Amino acid sequence: MTNKIWGIFFLLLAAFLLLNQFNGFTDIGIGSIVLAILAIAFIVSCLSKLHFALLPIPIAVLYIIFQASLGLPLIQIRTLILSSVLASIGLFVLFPKKNRPRFVSYIGSGDAERKHQHIKTENINNDNNPSVSVNFGAISRRLIADSLESAQLYCNFGALEIHFDQAELSPNGAEATLNCSFGAIKLFVPKNWHIIDHITCTLGGVDMDRSFSAQENAPTLTLSGNVSFGGIEIKYV
Repeated sequence: MTNKIWGIFFLLLAAFLLLNQFNGFTDIGIGSIVLAILAIAFIVSCLSKLHFALLPIPIAVLYIIFQASLGLPLIQIRTLILSSVLASIGLFVLFPKKNRPRFVSYIGSGDAERKHQHIKTENINNDNNPSVSVNFGAISRRLIADSLESAQLYCNFGALEIHFDQAELSPNGAEATLNCSFGAIKLFVPKNWHIIDHITCTLGGVDMDRSFSAQENAPTLTLSGNVSFGGIEIKYV
């Protein structure tokens, strides 16, 4: 699937560059064109994996980029962003099962048969400073550590699940750096942990259940990094 998405990306990039020569989108910079193509590729990826809740965000990006060139009704960026977030929440509620991370496998010969399966959670053992990244895909990892100090988590055009339920934090706590672009990261953390959120959001958001109040001297996990055109969810287990 990854190869197909990149193939679509380069074909669309070639098409937009040619259209520019015919005064098709001369008022749109190359940076905006590349962003638009990435948004289209992300839409294709979401549809292939049935991640419906993520669709409104790239659609809003496309509207912002092309509303002037295509003569679309003028909508304030702030309104578009809010509408896409609300639509994502609505779709997440309507299609909860189909928004779980999945991967696509192809079996048989000739015409490939598509088979969807729940993603398998794999362990990362004895690593107090793990690094996990996903691009155009979906993975799930369980961190097993006796003194977790840091974690580097990267998600671009995909879905990433991280389970902290079998990790012990260092006496000074731990910091998880998350960088999420056009994707979704879900963290599963113990209920007795204290979570400090320092994540910067750009056209994205962090969803955390704040009804839990950690006890004094509870293990502390600090979250930092950036999320753009995506979402991060923290679940207590």
